[in-house]
Amino acid sequence: MKQIRPLVVLAAAAALSSCGTVGRAADAIWPFNDGGPRERAPEEGRISILSSEQDLAVDPQLATRSIMVPAPTPSSDWAQPGGVASNAPINVQGPSALAVADRRDLGAGSNNTVRIAAPPVIANGRLFFIDADHEVHAYDVEGGRRQWSRRLRPEDSRDRRARGGGVATDGARVYVTTGFAFMAALDAATGEEIWRRRTNAPFQSAPTVAGGRVYAVTNDSELVAVDAATGELQWSHQAIAEPARIMSASSPAVSGDTVIAPFASGEVVALLGANGRRLWGDSLTRAGGLNSLSAINDVAGRPAVDGGVMYAASHSGVLAAIDMRSGQRIWARNFASTQTPWIAGETLYAVTVDGELAALDRQTGGVYWLRQLRRFRDEDDRRGRVAWTGPVMVGGRLILANSLGEVAAVNPATGEVVETRDIGGEIFIPPIAANGAIYIVNDDARLTILR
Repeated sequence: MKQIRPLVVLAAAAALSSCGTVGRAADAIWPFNDGGPRERAPEEGRISILSSEQDLAVDPQLATRSIMVPAPTPSSDWAQPGGVASNAPINVQGPSALAVADRRDLGAGSNNTVRIAAPPVIANGRLFFIDADHEVHAYDVEGGRRQWSRRLRPEDSRDRRARGGGVATDGARVYVTTGFAFMAALDAATGEEIWRRRTNAPFQSAPTVAGGRVYAVTNDSELVAVDAATGELQWSHQAIAEPARIMSASSPAVSGDTVIAPFASGEVVALLGANGRRLWGDSLTRAGGLNSLSAINDVAGRPAVDGGVMYAASHSGVLAAIDMRSGQRIWARNFASTQTPWIAGETLYAVTVDGELAALDRQTGGVYWLRQLRRFRDEDDRRGRVAWTGPVMVGGRLILANSLGEVAAVNPATGEVVETRDIGGEIFIPPIAANGAIYIVNDDARLTILR
Protein backbone atom coordinates (compact mmCIF):
# COMPACT_ATOMS: atom_id res chain seq x y z
CA MET A 1 0.00 0.00 0.00
CA LYS A 2 1.33 3.47 -0.85
CA GLN A 3 1.78 5.92 1.97
CA ILE A 4 -1.11 8.23 2.78
CA ARG A 5 0.01 11.33 0.94
CA PRO A 6 -2.10 14.20 2.32
CA LEU A 7 -0.28 14.13 5.65
CA VAL A 8 3.21 13.63 4.30
CA VAL A 9 5.43 16.47 5.44
CA LEU A 10 7.50 18.01 2.66
CA ALA A 11 10.78 19.25 4.12
CA ALA A 12 12.56 21.96 2.13
CA ALA A 13 9.63 22.02 -0.27
CA ALA A 14 10.88 24.81 -2.49
CA ALA A 15 14.19 23.09 -3.07
CA LEU A 16 12.71 19.68 -3.79
CA SER A 17 9.53 20.40 -5.74
CA SER A 18 11.10 20.01 -9.17
CA CYS A 19 13.45 17.20 -8.16
CA GLY A 20 12.77 13.62 -9.19
CA THR A 21 13.62 12.31 -5.71
CA VAL A 22 11.01 14.33 -3.87
CA GLY A 23 8.57 11.42 -3.61
CA ARG A 24 11.11 9.18 -1.93
CA ALA A 25 12.19 11.99 0.40
CA ALA A 26 8.61 12.65 1.44
CA ASP A 27 7.81 8.97 1.94
CA ALA A 28 10.90 8.50 4.06
CA ILE A 29 9.54 10.84 6.71
CA TRP A 30 5.98 9.50 6.64
CA PRO A 31 4.69 10.07 10.20
CA PHE A 32 2.54 6.95 10.62
CA ASN A 33 3.47 3.29 10.63
CA ASP A 34 1.72 -0.01 11.02
CA GLY A 35 3.58 -0.98 14.14
CA GLY A 36 2.45 1.83 16.42
CA PRO A 37 0.66 1.39 19.73
CA ARG A 38 -2.99 0.52 19.74
CA GLU A 39 -5.42 3.19 20.84
CA ARG A 40 -8.46 2.89 23.04
CA ALA A 41 -11.69 3.54 21.15
CA PRO A 42 -13.84 6.34 22.59
CA GLU A 43 -17.45 6.03 23.55
CA GLU A 44 -19.29 6.74 20.29
CA GLY A 45 -20.68 10.23 19.88
CA ARG A 46 -19.68 11.60 23.28
CA ILE A 47 -16.13 12.92 23.18
CA SER A 48 -13.45 13.51 20.60
CA ILE A 49 -10.95 10.73 20.00
CA LEU A 50 -8.33 13.48 20.12
CA SER A 51 -9.50 14.74 23.51
CA SER A 52 -5.94 14.73 24.80
CA GLU A 53 -5.13 17.50 22.33
CA GLN A 54 -8.54 18.87 21.35
CA ASP A 55 -11.53 20.09 23.33
CA LEU A 56 -14.25 18.89 20.96
CA ALA A 57 -17.42 17.78 22.67
CA VAL A 58 -21.07 18.07 21.76
CA ASP A 59 -22.53 21.33 23.07
CA PRO A 60 -25.57 20.53 25.26
CA GLN A 61 -27.03 23.97 24.48
CA LEU A 62 -27.44 22.89 20.86
CA ALA A 63 -29.31 19.70 21.75
CA THR A 64 -32.69 21.34 21.22
CA ARG A 65 -31.74 23.00 17.95
CA SER A 66 -32.11 21.31 14.58
CA ILE A 67 -29.71 21.74 11.69
CA MET A 68 -31.44 23.28 8.69
CA VAL A 69 -29.95 22.02 5.43
CA PRO A 70 -30.33 24.43 2.47
CA ALA A 71 -32.11 23.14 -0.60
CA PRO A 72 -29.88 21.80 -3.40
CA THR A 73 -29.28 24.17 -6.30
CA PRO A 74 -28.47 23.14 -9.88
CA SER A 75 -24.96 24.03 -11.05
CA SER A 76 -23.26 23.19 -14.34
CA ASP A 77 -19.79 24.46 -13.38
CA TRP A 78 -17.08 23.82 -10.82
CA ALA A 79 -14.63 26.33 -12.27
CA GLN A 80 -12.24 26.78 -9.34
CA PRO A 81 -10.36 24.17 -7.29
CA GLY A 82 -12.65 25.15 -4.40
CA GLY A 83 -15.74 25.28 -6.61
CA VAL A 84 -16.03 29.07 -6.59
CA ALA A 85 -13.51 31.84 -5.86
CA SER A 86 -14.64 32.11 -2.23
CA ASN A 87 -14.12 28.35 -1.73
CA ALA A 88 -17.65 28.22 -0.33
CA PRO A 89 -19.90 26.56 -2.94
CA ILE A 90 -23.60 26.02 -2.55
CA ASN A 91 -25.33 22.75 -1.74
CA VAL A 92 -25.00 21.42 -5.28
CA GLN A 93 -27.83 19.41 -6.77
CA GLY A 94 -26.74 15.81 -7.23
CA PRO A 95 -27.58 12.12 -6.98
CA SER A 96 -29.51 10.61 -4.10
CA ALA A 97 -27.41 7.43 -4.26
CA LEU A 98 -23.75 6.66 -4.91
CA ALA A 99 -24.31 4.85 -8.19
CA VAL A 100 -21.35 4.61 -10.58
CA ALA A 101 -22.36 6.03 -13.96
CA ASP A 102 -19.00 6.09 -15.74
CA ARG A 103 -15.26 5.64 -15.30
CA ARG A 104 -12.55 7.35 -17.34
CA ASP A 105 -8.75 7.58 -17.39
CA LEU A 106 -7.68 11.22 -17.24
CA GLY A 107 -3.92 10.86 -17.77
CA ALA A 108 -0.81 9.91 -15.82
CA GLY A 109 -1.27 8.87 -12.21
CA SER A 110 0.98 9.22 -9.19
CA ASN A 111 4.15 7.21 -8.71
CA ASN A 112 7.30 7.43 -6.60
CA THR A 113 8.47 10.65 -8.23
CA VAL A 114 5.33 12.55 -9.29
CA ARG A 115 1.92 13.07 -7.73
CA ILE A 116 -1.54 14.21 -8.68
CA ALA A 117 -2.09 17.29 -6.57
CA ALA A 118 -5.33 19.09 -7.38
CA PRO A 119 -8.92 18.38 -8.45
CA PRO A 120 -10.26 18.88 -11.97
CA VAL A 121 -12.42 21.88 -12.82
CA ILE A 122 -15.53 22.04 -15.02
CA ALA A 123 -16.90 24.88 -17.14
CA ASN A 124 -18.92 25.20 -20.35
CA GLY A 125 -19.26 21.45 -20.80
CA ARG A 126 -15.51 20.77 -20.49
CA LEU A 127 -13.55 19.10 -17.70
CA PHE A 128 -9.94 20.28 -17.29
CA PHE A 129 -7.30 18.35 -15.37
CA ILE A 130 -3.54 18.44 -14.85
CA ASP A 131 -2.09 14.98 -14.41
CA ALA A 132 1.01 13.81 -12.54
CA ASP A 133 3.22 14.43 -15.60
CA HIS A 134 2.13 18.07 -15.83
CA GLU A 135 0.01 17.44 -18.90
CA VAL A 136 -3.22 19.43 -19.02
CA HIS A 137 -6.22 17.67 -20.59
CA ALA A 138 -9.63 18.89 -21.70
CA TYR A 139 -12.49 16.39 -21.89
CA ASP A 140 -16.08 16.62 -22.99
CA VAL A 141 -18.12 16.28 -19.80
CA GLU A 142 -20.97 14.29 -21.29
CA GLY A 143 -19.29 11.97 -23.77
CA GLY A 144 -15.85 11.81 -22.19
CA ARG A 145 -14.01 12.50 -25.46
CA ARG A 146 -10.61 14.13 -25.00
CA GLN A 147 -10.63 17.43 -26.86
CA TRP A 148 -6.98 18.39 -26.40
CA SER A 149 -3.87 17.88 -24.28
CA ARG A 150 -0.94 20.19 -23.56
CA ARG A 151 2.25 19.07 -21.81
CA LEU A 152 3.80 21.84 -19.73
CA ARG A 153 7.50 21.80 -18.95
CA PRO A 154 10.20 24.49 -19.12
CA GLU A 155 12.11 24.74 -22.38
CA ASP A 156 15.38 25.82 -20.72
CA SER A 157 15.54 23.24 -17.93
CA ARG A 158 16.77 19.67 -17.68
CA ASP A 159 13.97 18.86 -15.23
CA ARG A 160 11.35 16.60 -16.75
CA ARG A 161 9.31 15.86 -13.64
CA ALA A 162 7.80 18.02 -10.91
CA ARG A 163 4.97 17.82 -8.44
CA GLY A 164 2.41 20.37 -7.37
CA GLY A 165 0.18 22.88 -9.07
CA GLY A 166 -3.38 22.79 -10.36
CA VAL A 167 -5.90 24.39 -12.70
CA ALA A 168 -8.69 26.97 -12.61
CA THR A 169 -10.79 28.41 -15.42
CA ASP A 170 -12.93 31.40 -16.30
CA GLY A 171 -14.53 29.48 -19.17
CA ALA A 172 -12.45 31.08 -21.91
CA ARG A 173 -9.02 30.23 -20.51
CA VAL A 174 -7.47 27.60 -18.27
CA TYR A 175 -4.95 28.92 -15.75
CA VAL A 176 -2.28 26.48 -14.63
CA THR A 177 0.28 26.55 -11.82
CA THR A 178 3.19 24.13 -12.03
CA GLY A 179 5.94 22.57 -9.97
CA PHE A 180 8.36 23.89 -12.61
CA ALA A 181 8.15 27.43 -11.16
CA PHE A 182 5.85 29.01 -13.70
CA MET A 183 2.15 29.59 -14.34
CA ALA A 184 0.48 29.65 -17.72
CA ALA A 185 -2.80 30.47 -19.46
CA LEU A 186 -4.21 28.12 -22.11
CA ASP A 187 -7.07 28.62 -24.51
CA ALA A 188 -9.96 26.56 -23.13
CA ALA A 189 -11.17 25.54 -26.60
CA THR A 190 -7.84 24.56 -28.19
CA GLY A 191 -5.21 24.22 -25.42
CA GLU A 192 -2.99 26.78 -27.17
CA GLU A 193 -0.63 28.51 -24.74
CA ILE A 194 -1.46 32.22 -24.45
CA TRP A 195 1.13 33.35 -21.90
CA ARG A 196 3.64 31.98 -19.42
CA ARG A 197 4.96 33.68 -16.27
CA ARG A 198 8.10 32.51 -14.48
CA THR A 199 8.17 32.69 -10.68
CA ASN A 200 10.89 32.57 -8.04
CA ALA A 201 9.80 29.18 -6.73
CA PRO A 202 7.64 26.20 -7.75
CA PHE A 203 3.94 25.97 -6.94
CA GLN A 204 2.46 23.33 -4.70
CA SER A 205 -0.84 25.22 -4.63
CA ALA A 206 -3.56 25.48 -7.24
CA PRO A 207 -4.60 28.91 -8.61
CA THR A 208 -7.73 30.96 -8.02
CA VAL A 209 -8.96 33.31 -10.77
CA ALA A 210 -11.22 36.28 -9.95
CA GLY A 211 -11.60 39.93 -10.94
CA GLY A 212 -9.23 39.66 -13.87
CA ARG A 213 -6.37 38.29 -11.75
CA VAL A 214 -4.87 34.88 -11.06
CA TYR A 215 -3.72 34.26 -7.48
CA ALA A 216 -1.46 31.46 -6.28
CA VAL A 217 1.04 30.74 -3.51
CA THR A 218 4.55 29.45 -4.27
CA ASN A 219 6.37 26.86 -2.19
CA ASP A 220 8.39 29.56 -0.44
CA SER A 221 5.16 31.22 0.76
CA GLU A 222 4.95 34.06 -1.75
CA LEU A 223 1.46 35.01 -2.94
CA VAL A 224 1.55 36.29 -6.51
CA ALA A 225 -1.21 38.21 -8.30
CA VAL A 226 -0.95 38.02 -12.08
CA ASP A 227 -3.00 39.80 -14.75
CA ALA A 228 -5.26 37.11 -16.21
CA ALA A 229 -5.18 38.70 -19.69
CA THR A 230 -1.43 39.23 -20.09
CA GLY A 231 0.36 37.21 -17.41
CA GLU A 232 2.07 40.34 -16.08
CA LEU A 233 2.86 40.33 -12.37
CA GLN A 234 0.73 42.96 -10.62
CA TRP A 235 1.96 42.47 -7.07
CA SER A 236 3.22 39.88 -4.63
CA HIS A 237 3.24 39.29 -0.89
CA GLN A 238 5.98 37.40 0.95
CA ALA A 239 4.85 35.54 4.06
CA ILE A 240 7.00 33.64 6.52
CA ALA A 241 8.80 30.88 4.64
CA GLU A 242 8.29 27.48 6.23
CA PRO A 243 10.36 24.45 5.09
CA ALA A 244 8.04 21.87 6.67
CA ARG A 245 4.64 21.62 5.04
CA ILE A 246 1.82 19.27 4.06
CA MET A 247 1.65 17.79 0.57
CA SER A 248 -1.51 19.47 -0.65
CA ALA A 249 -2.72 21.91 -3.30
CA SER A 250 -4.51 24.62 -1.36
CA SER A 251 -5.60 27.84 -3.06
CA PRO A 252 -6.50 31.40 -1.99
CA ALA A 253 -10.06 32.55 -1.40
CA VAL A 254 -11.39 35.70 -3.07
CA SER A 255 -14.42 37.60 -1.82
CA GLY A 256 -15.15 40.93 -3.50
CA ASP A 257 -11.77 42.64 -3.75
CA THR A 258 -10.30 40.84 -0.75
CA VAL A 259 -7.92 37.91 -1.14
CA ILE A 260 -7.35 35.44 1.70
CA ALA A 261 -4.13 33.46 1.33
CA PRO A 262 -3.14 30.41 3.42
CA PHE A 263 0.50 29.66 4.17
CA ALA A 264 2.60 26.77 5.48
CA SER A 265 3.55 28.81 8.56
CA GLY A 266 -0.08 28.71 9.72
CA GLU A 267 -0.70 32.28 8.64
CA VAL A 268 -3.86 33.43 6.90
CA VAL A 269 -3.49 36.90 5.41
CA ALA A 270 -6.11 39.22 3.90
CA LEU A 271 -4.94 41.55 1.16
CA LEU A 272 -6.56 44.07 -1.16
CA GLY A 273 -6.84 42.49 -4.59
CA ALA A 274 -6.19 45.76 -6.45
CA ASN A 275 -2.72 46.41 -5.06
CA GLY A 276 -1.79 43.75 -2.50
CA ARG A 277 -2.11 46.03 0.51
CA ARG A 278 -2.20 43.94 3.67
CA LEU A 279 -5.51 44.31 5.51
CA TRP A 280 -5.01 41.86 8.38
CA GLY A 281 -3.46 38.55 9.29
CA ASP A 282 -3.83 35.76 11.82
CA SER A 283 -1.70 32.79 12.79
CA LEU A 284 -3.60 29.53 13.25
CA THR A 285 -0.83 27.93 15.25
CA ARG A 286 -1.12 25.97 18.45
CA ALA A 287 1.67 25.17 20.87
CA GLY A 288 1.84 22.30 23.32
CA GLY A 289 1.07 19.35 21.05
CA LEU A 290 1.92 15.86 22.21
CA ASN A 291 4.21 15.02 19.29
CA SER A 292 6.48 16.66 16.74
CA LEU A 293 3.80 16.52 14.01
CA SER A 294 1.77 19.02 16.00
CA ALA A 295 4.43 21.62 15.16
CA ILE A 296 3.49 21.46 11.45
CA ASN A 297 1.35 24.59 11.18
CA ASP A 298 0.36 24.43 7.51
CA VAL A 299 -3.09 25.66 6.47
CA ALA A 300 -3.32 22.86 3.91
CA GLY A 301 -7.06 23.16 3.27
CA ARG A 302 -8.57 26.14 1.50
CA PRO A 303 -9.91 29.07 3.54
CA ALA A 304 -13.65 29.51 2.89
CA VAL A 305 -15.48 32.84 2.96
CA ASP A 306 -19.20 33.36 3.38
CA GLY A 307 -21.37 36.08 4.92
CA GLY A 308 -18.42 38.33 5.74
CA VAL A 309 -16.64 35.60 7.74
CA MET A 310 -13.57 33.53 6.84
CA TYR A 311 -13.21 29.96 8.11
CA ALA A 312 -9.93 28.05 8.01
CA ALA A 313 -8.13 25.25 9.85
CA SER A 314 -4.49 24.38 10.42
CA HIS A 315 -2.70 21.07 10.79
CA SER A 316 -1.36 22.09 14.21
CA GLY A 317 -4.90 22.31 15.56
CA VAL A 318 -6.81 25.59 15.18
CA LEU A 319 -10.15 26.02 13.38
CA ALA A 320 -11.15 29.69 13.43
CA ALA A 321 -13.91 32.01 12.26
CA ILE A 322 -12.52 35.48 11.48
CA ASP A 323 -14.41 38.68 10.69
CA MET A 324 -13.44 39.78 7.17
CA ARG A 325 -13.58 43.50 7.94
CA SER A 326 -11.70 43.69 11.20
CA GLY A 327 -9.60 40.53 11.13
CA GLN A 328 -10.79 39.71 14.64
CA ARG A 329 -11.51 36.15 15.63
CA ILE A 330 -15.18 35.43 16.25
CA TRP A 331 -14.36 32.03 17.71
CA ALA A 332 -11.67 29.35 17.55
CA ARG A 333 -11.63 25.64 18.27
CA ASN A 334 -8.82 23.15 18.85
CA PHE A 335 -9.29 21.21 15.64
CA ALA A 336 -6.46 19.77 13.51
CA SER A 337 -7.37 19.47 9.83
CA THR A 338 -5.84 19.49 6.36
CA GLN A 339 -9.19 19.87 4.60
CA THR A 340 -11.43 22.77 3.58
CA PRO A 341 -14.37 23.48 5.89
CA TRP A 342 -17.79 23.31 4.20
CA ILE A 343 -20.40 25.99 4.91
CA ALA A 344 -24.10 25.14 4.58
CA GLY A 345 -26.71 27.47 6.00
CA GLU A 346 -25.80 28.20 9.61
CA THR A 347 -23.62 25.11 9.99
CA LEU A 348 -19.95 24.47 9.35
CA TYR A 349 -18.70 20.94 8.59
CA ALA A 350 -15.09 19.82 8.87
CA VAL A 351 -13.06 16.62 9.26
CA THR A 352 -9.98 16.22 11.44
CA VAL A 353 -6.68 14.61 10.49
CA ASP A 354 -7.88 11.60 12.46
CA GLY A 355 -11.10 11.18 10.49
CA GLU A 356 -13.54 12.73 12.94
CA LEU A 357 -16.31 14.61 11.17
CA ALA A 358 -17.93 17.49 13.06
CA ALA A 359 -20.91 19.82 12.57
CA LEU A 360 -20.42 23.22 14.22
CA ASP A 361 -22.63 26.24 14.70
CA ARG A 362 -21.27 29.01 12.48
CA GLN A 363 -21.99 31.75 14.98
CA THR A 364 -20.44 30.25 18.10
CA GLY A 365 -18.32 27.28 17.08
CA GLY A 366 -20.45 25.02 19.27
CA VAL A 367 -20.57 21.38 18.21
CA TYR A 368 -23.88 19.84 17.10
CA TRP A 369 -22.53 16.34 16.56
CA LEU A 370 -19.33 14.33 16.11
CA ARG A 371 -18.91 11.24 13.95
CA GLN A 372 -15.83 9.05 13.91
CA LEU A 373 -15.19 7.78 10.38
CA ARG A 374 -13.10 4.75 9.57
CA ARG A 375 -9.57 5.18 10.93
CA PHE A 376 -7.69 2.04 9.88
CA ARG A 377 -7.66 -0.47 7.07
CA ASP A 378 -7.73 -3.13 9.78
CA GLU A 379 -9.78 -1.68 12.63
CA ASP A 380 -9.16 -4.66 14.92
CA ASP A 381 -5.37 -4.48 14.71
CA ARG A 382 -5.25 -0.69 14.27
CA ARG A 383 -3.08 -1.00 11.17
CA GLY A 384 -3.08 0.93 7.90
CA ARG A 385 -4.00 4.51 8.73
CA VAL A 386 -6.85 5.96 6.65
CA ALA A 387 -6.90 9.57 5.37
CA TRP A 388 -10.19 11.32 4.56
CA THR A 389 -10.81 14.13 2.10
CA GLY A 390 -13.79 16.47 1.89
CA PRO A 391 -16.53 17.06 2.82
CA VAL A 392 -18.59 18.53 0.00
CA MET A 393 -22.36 18.83 0.14
CA VAL A 394 -24.17 17.32 -2.84
CA GLY A 395 -27.91 16.71 -3.00
CA GLY A 396 -28.29 17.56 0.69
CA ARG A 397 -25.71 14.97 1.83
CA LEU A 398 -22.08 15.32 2.91
CA ILE A 399 -19.76 13.41 0.58
CA LEU A 400 -16.29 12.32 1.67
CA ALA A 401 -13.71 9.93 0.24
CA ASN A 402 -10.71 8.14 1.71
CA SER A 403 -7.36 6.57 0.94
CA LEU A 404 -8.92 3.11 0.67
CA GLY A 405 -11.05 4.16 -2.29
CA GLU A 406 -14.25 4.41 -0.26
CA VAL A 407 -16.88 7.13 -0.66
CA ALA A 408 -19.23 7.92 2.21
CA ALA A 409 -22.50 9.87 2.25
CA VAL A 410 -23.40 11.42 5.61
CA ASN A 411 -26.67 12.92 6.83
CA PRO A 412 -25.71 16.55 7.63
CA ALA A 413 -28.44 16.90 10.24
CA THR A 414 -27.42 13.91 12.36
CA GLY A 415 -23.96 12.75 11.29
CA GLU A 416 -25.27 9.30 10.38
CA VAL A 417 -23.35 7.55 7.59
CA VAL A 418 -26.21 6.63 5.28
CA GLU A 419 -24.29 5.06 2.39
CA THR A 420 -20.80 3.89 1.46
CA ARG A 421 -19.35 2.66 -1.81
CA ASP A 422 -15.93 1.31 -2.72
CA ILE A 423 -14.92 2.81 -6.07
CA GLY A 424 -11.33 1.57 -6.02
CA GLY A 425 -7.90 3.16 -5.88
CA GLU A 426 -6.55 5.56 -3.29
CA ILE A 427 -8.30 8.92 -3.09
CA PHE A 428 -6.55 12.02 -1.77
CA ILE A 429 -8.33 14.74 -3.76
CA PRO A 430 -11.73 16.08 -2.62
CA PRO A 431 -14.78 15.27 -4.76
CA ILE A 432 -16.28 17.95 -6.97
CA ALA A 433 -19.88 18.28 -8.19
CA ALA A 434 -21.60 19.69 -11.28
CA ASN A 435 -24.28 18.76 -13.79
CA GLY A 436 -26.12 16.67 -11.20
CA ALA A 437 -23.12 14.36 -10.73
CA ILE A 438 -20.19 13.77 -8.38
CA TYR A 439 -16.70 13.53 -9.89
CA ILE A 440 -13.91 11.76 -7.97
CA VAL A 441 -10.32 11.28 -9.17
CA ASN A 442 -8.16 8.62 -7.52
CA ASP A 443 -4.37 8.54 -7.29
CA ASP A 444 -4.12 6.65 -10.57
CA ALA A 445 -5.88 9.54 -12.37
CA ARG A 446 -8.98 7.38 -12.77
CA LEU A 447 -12.17 9.44 -12.80
CA THR A 448 -15.34 7.95 -11.35
CA ILE A 449 -18.65 9.70 -12.03
CA LEU A 450 -21.50 9.09 -9.59
CA ARG A 451 -25.06 9.90 -10.67
